[in-house]
Amino acid sequence: MLTVLTYTIGGAGILVEWKSYLLHCGQAFRRWSAAGAILWATQYMLLGATTAALTMGSTALRTLFSGWQEQYRYRHLAAVGFVLLFAVLTVVTWQGLVSLLPGFAVINTTLALFYLDNRNMRVACLGSSAAWIANDLCWQAWPALIAESVAVFLNLRTIRQMGKG
Repeated sequence: MLTVLTYTIGGAGILVEWKSYLLHCGQAFRRWSAAGAILWATQYMLLGATTAALTMGSTALRTLFSGWQEQYRYRHLAAVGFVLLFAVLTVVTWQGLVSLLPGFAVINTTLALFYLDNRNMRVACLGSSAAWIANDLCWQAWPALIAESVAVFLNLRTIRQMGKG
């Protein structure tokens, strides 16, 4: 029963994350993406994957926090703090060069969320998606690969629509 609950939560995380990529509003994107990360973090915790759970929980906070930073100097402090957090998590959980893929992905997304406008943020997130896809291929994480691949297409669709508007 716990396995069913675990993967149901993960499936819900996929759907919530996909929804975020369909939204044109940057703030709505951040809220839905953070909600998806919380669901993924819960799934990872139930699976006993503590590092993944902590990283996903941290990305949820980062994503929400990036939308709240209106004063420029505090935005820099928060961005640096999250970049350092993700760098430390990468070093502490080092599993070889493959660890650079998620490390790059979360740091790239952090910088995009804090410093780029809505459309350019989404374009930069495509680079993060490429790193996650490569990571998923290395680990043969097929559900995550499918989820991230669909997210890329949804994000590309939304970026194209934003260019038309």
